[in-house]
Amino acid sequence: MATLTYTNLETRVMNRLRIPTTNTDQQTRIAGIINDVYRDIYMKYNWWWCVKRGTLVTADDISAGTVSVTNASTSVTFSSAPTPSVAGRVLIVTGNADSNAVYRISTHTAGATAAVLDAVYTGANNTTASYRVYQDTYSLPTDLGVLIHVKRYGYSWPLDDIGYERMLDLKNYDTRVGKPHAYSVYDFATTGDPTTARRIIVHPYPDKDYRLEIHYKQTLNTELSGSTRPFIPDDYVQLLVYGALADAFPLLVNDTERGAYYKSKFVDMLNLMVAVQREREGLPTIQPEDSYRRFYTRDKRTSSQVDLGSAFDRFPAEPW
Repeated sequence: MATLTYTNLETRVMNRLRIPTTNTDQQTRIAGIINDVYRDIYMKYNWWWCVKRGTLVTADDISAGTVSVTNASTSVTFSSAPTPSVAGRVLIVTGNADSNAVYRISTHTAGATAAVLDAVYTGANNTTASYRVYQDTYSLPTDLGVLIHVKRYGYSWPLDDIGYERMLDLKNYDTRVGKPHAYSVYDFATTGDPTTARRIIVHPYPDKDYRLEIHYKQTLNTELSGSTRPFIPDDYVQLLVYGALADAFPLLVNDTERGAYYKSKFVDMLNLMVAVQREREGLPTIQPEDSYRRFYTRDKRTSSQVDLGSAFDRFPAEPW
């Protein structure tokens, strides 16, 4: 994270534009420009400076005692009260007429014997049925923006992200238990329910405590302002100044020439940061596909720079 605060960056931009900090209208517009540039940079890659690691441990299954179930009822009673709340977990009753029937527990209080299922029980009445309860959903970090991948600890390959709809289909018929090998994220975007907390659902149903490592891109949950600091490291935080000036000069002071100058500086520094990103990813160092750059050569007779024109302003992603 940069040591420069938003206020430091804003002051640099306003000074170069020669706009006094007392001009609050322009200051507000500059704040919007800086934050737009910041978000545009953030969206371009899973930058190393905004990627974090987290850990979650799956829960053991629960099978102590028996469970009392009644046909066409959503109420169940455990003979041995589960210590944690098992709301949100799944109940599989051994010997149920439908061997693949899985019930999600919608209501349960920690330490209580009574629970409520999300659908009526379809099997025969049984006051001493064997059962297992599995937890297949887990909370994700509150600062998670994009989940990049999930790995089981000690394994080099990630779990498969099969998507929410495919996961729902899988849960309808597949009651396998064991090490998770697939996952999906579900939240408002997948369920359409604005009250849905962001969670991960895994499959098969974990039967014991497996350690999962999650790699994710942290979200930009607030705009830069005041003493807040961008995630961009100090070596590249000047990108926000160059990018803001590239937009602000033509927009606020009608100076397209200086805008183009700062756009060039912005692209050059962005390309340097992209090179570092690709090196960290173990990829060849190439220029970003949609960057723009003006190429120059030197006249051997005069040693002066010669503009090769606009023919090379846009270039493909090739080794540089």
